[in-house]
Amino acid sequence: MVSQFNTFTDQYAKDQARIAAEAELSRLTLEWHARFEQRRQTRALAHGLVSELTKYALERGVLDKDLVSACAQNRMLMDPSFWLGPAVVALASRHLDKARLMHHARSLAYSRDMNRSNLFFLLTCTRTGDLDEAAYWMDKYLLSIDPYALDENFQVVLDAVACGELGERAHLAARQATHKWLDRLDLAGRVSSTTEQVAQHMRDLAPELPEQNYGELRQAYTGDWDALRRGWEEASVSEATLGHLRSAFPGASGSESVGHAASALDSLIDRHDPEEAALASRIRYLRTVVEHGGDTEAAHAEHTAALAAQEPVDLQKLLVNAVFVPDSVRLGEEARQLALQALWPQIMKASGTCERRSRLLLPAEFDVAWGQWEQTLPSDPDVTVPEDPLLDEAREIVQELTRQRIEAVRHRPVRLVASICLVTAGSVTAFAAPRGPFLTSVLAVTVAALIWLIIEWGRVPALKQELGQQGREELRSVTIGLERMLDQRVTFFAAWHENLATTPHLEAWPQKTWQGAEAEGT
Repeated sequence: MVSQFNTFTDQYAKDQARIAAEAELSRLTLEWHARFEQRRQTRALAHGLVSELTKYALERGVLDKDLVSACAQNRMLMDPSFWLGPAVVALASRHLDKARLMHHARSLAYSRDMNRSNLFFLLTCTRTGDLDEAAYWMDKYLLSIDPYALDENFQVVLDAVACGELGERAHLAARQATHKWLDRLDLAGRVSSTTEQVAQHMRDLAPELPEQNYGELRQAYTGDWDALRRGWEEASVSEATLGHLRSAFPGASGSESVGHAASALDSLIDRHDPEEAALASRIRYLRTVVEHGGDTEAAHAEHTAALAAQEPVDLQKLLVNAVFVPDSVRLGEEARQLALQALWPQIMKASGTCERRSRLLLPAEFDVAWGQWEQTLPSDPDVTVPEDPLLDEAREIVQELTRQRIEAVRHRPVRLVASICLVTAGSVTAFAAPRGPFLTSVLAVTVAALIWLIIEWGRVPALKQELGQQGREELRSVTIGLERMLDQRVTFFAAWHENLATTPHLEAWPQKTWQGAEAEGT
């Protein structure tokens, strides 16, 4: 009954939340249309004007030029504060060859929203094929954006730049701006340096030392094993990074256009302004509540995740994720390759740092011990270590220790003499004593002393036999352990040296992979 009641109350609360959400959703939808319906129409006109069919129709005289100009100016009059209104007038004036009106309208749009206006004119110039003017607007766009807060539009533009849709000048401007931003972010100190972030991701890629494969080596090593482990793992950073890059960048698919610029333009036109965003976010949340049947917790979690995915990111995080966590960004391989070129100096610096640390932790020789046996061994896996003499030396030590333990086992004179005396005295007394309790006590003491004597006399050979068996087992254990330790020495340090030798391959990888592209910093 209690569970049924709880189920009923939970469902009732969800139904009430759903009803309240539906009511508020209706109210906010009406408010949205009342406040921003004019912007919907402006956006529809903008989509029409950026279409290639519109330009074709104007050139062929299918559309009346005065009508197009009037429609564009009407959109600006209906919502003077909206940046897209004058931007639409500027675009229409461009189609109608009204240069003066176009420049005035561009200035007005620029004063409304510098960042979006720059991007809009950049993408419309790209749409019309005027790549020289697109490069001009690319410079202005890059100067107007905040490298600490890059939105989805920048990611799409980066894709378009990498694919060559915006022209070679725009590509060069983007690369130069990226390097300047990275330097500025590093100097600002608001976030950890780019090299630190890159190095951390590279270390995360490196595998941990499989210590289960080196149990005997770790047991025998007398130094700081943790330092040795860190050196081995630092050496594997370059190898792990190279493997990741080969997997994440199998090869550029070419720089042909795949529509990134068009996608960015459509997204820009439809993106809400700040005054629209808060209301739109509330409407999306209410719709999510209704979809979840009034489950506000699930709706809140989904809505929060959606907002987090839309949060602007700083340039460092974007580039680092593009290279090391490609699934977390919406970038194609060409754009991620552009990010890789921007980060290549930091990757090589981090790789060199890890290599130097590893070499400092790599000993030329190291001490090992197994019981009483001690030896100094070379770390170079190519140096042959004769196993038989070492094993013979260790076995001799074990055998000598076993012999000393056996020889140290002797009868305990006090106990032996005491037990003999008690047995003798008891035997003599038993013959002379009359029957009775006293005789019983004497016999009991005599029997106990006799048992004590037998135990003490037999203890020595039994203990010597036990020590001999332990010595033989220890001998086998030492032989097997040292053989494994010597084998593990070779595999452990061979892997270490092989990983260190990977750094030159990592340095040479860009020349083999980036066809026609010179890696920055190599």
